[in-house]
Amino acid sequence: MADLRRLDDYTGGSSVFPLAADEINRLSTLASTGSYTEAVGRGLLSTLGELFQFASWTAFDAGRLAQSKQLAVTAARAANQAGDRTLAATALSELSYLTASSSEPSEGVAMARASLANAPADVLPVVRVVLADRLAWACARAGDESGVDRALGLSESAHDERDAKAVEEPDTVYWINRDESQIMAGRCWAELRRPRRAVPILEEVTAPYDDTHAREVALYECWIAGSCVDAGDVDRAVHSAERAVTLSRSTASRRTDAQIAAMLSKFKPHKDHGAVRELLSSAS
Repeated sequence: MADLRRLDDYTGGSSVFPLAADEINRLSTLASTGSYTEAVGRGLLSTLGELFQFASWTAFDAGRLAQSKQLAVTAARAANQAGDRTLAATALSELSYLTASSSEPSEGVAMARASLANAPADVLPVVRVVLADRLAWACARAGDESGVDRALGLSESAHDERDAKAVEEPDTVYWINRDESQIMAGRCWAELRRPRRAVPILEEVTAPYDDTHAREVALYECWIAGSCVDAGDVDRAVHSAERAVTLSRSTASRRTDAQIAAMLSKFKPHKDHGAVRELLSSAS
């Protein structure tokens, strides 16, 4: 599964989701036809839960929102059946992210808070980072600025604890670091239309990513562009938007395509601006 996660980083959910679905089918067949001990069965359920959770993410990136939500629910059920409370919490957290990213942000906040409340007391700090960052996003989508601040504080504290004690961490959280959490903070402030807080963060932490991570950089440039429009810096916004559009063409991510479209719509009030006209023409 580690290889599939890395492949998703470079190619996008539309190309990886079918591969994840094939892995689920193979493991499900093994689980339903094989003979094994109860302990092995719990391990199989946990592995299936991880696969369902990963498939949920790639389905979301591929533009299959309803299917991605169902897969996240299935992941949580498998985790609960296996007695894996950490996986159950992260699956519920993923469902909160999907829900908050759609038209039900308030429900997403409730799910995100539940994922933190239901996590084991001894859960790894890196997992608490994930849960807190997703709560911050849900709060941003719901327009709860103070909720964002509190959630980002929880994330920062979990990072501090993570730094204080080095422990082995599962591959499921290989992508989490302080930069990623800072990017989430920038996204939250962009969502809340607070460009003076969003732009400096996003400009600072996107630098380590190169164009091989086309989806991630395109998404980050979208958030910068949108925030720059909100701040009235149209020329700077066009620069980021052009890069986002260019990079989006080399990744199989309908989520990115949708973000590009939403970002471009913010330029319409400035359509008489020469650079904006060129941008909208080249992107069509």
